[in-house]
Amino acid sequence: MKKVRFTESQSLRVLKEVEGGRHVKNVCRENGISEASYYIYGLPPFCKH
Repeated sequence: MKKVRFTESQSLRVLKEVEGGRHVKNVCRENGISEASYYIYGLPPFCKH
């Protein structure tokens, strides 16, 4: 199975959405990533909601 890679700008967009008050679960679902990937690949854990 091919791995999907996200660009830096895509990662930053996800981070900004969560920092803006949206729930991690919803943002990840809309952007096609798992919550585990969100936390594993370096997006700050302080954004947990």
